[in-house]
Amino acid sequence: MATEIKQEIFNLSHPFEYRGATYVELKARRPKVRDLRNFVKNMEKDAIAAMEKVLADLFEVDEKVIAEVDVEDFGPMKKWFEDFLKPMTSE
Repeated sequence: MATEIKQEIFNLSHPFEYRGATYVELKARRPKVRDLRNFVKNMEKDAIAAMEKVLADLFEVDEKVIAEVDVEDFGPMKKWFEDFLKPMTSE
């Protein structure tokens, strides 16, 4: 039985170039428990930096790439990740 690895693809409304690479889309893997653990740990220090770090891990890119993402494109990425947190925080 083959295991399907699902990715979420974000087509950027505002593509950008960083260090010679052009980014028009970013592909994210599904979060794992370790991603959640690291996110929660980093939230205490800086919420935006914690989100940049977890998204960088999920997109498997450098955090500096995430820092270059336009805010309009960042919103859906943030919401996508936060949707994984909702079942754990609701009563």
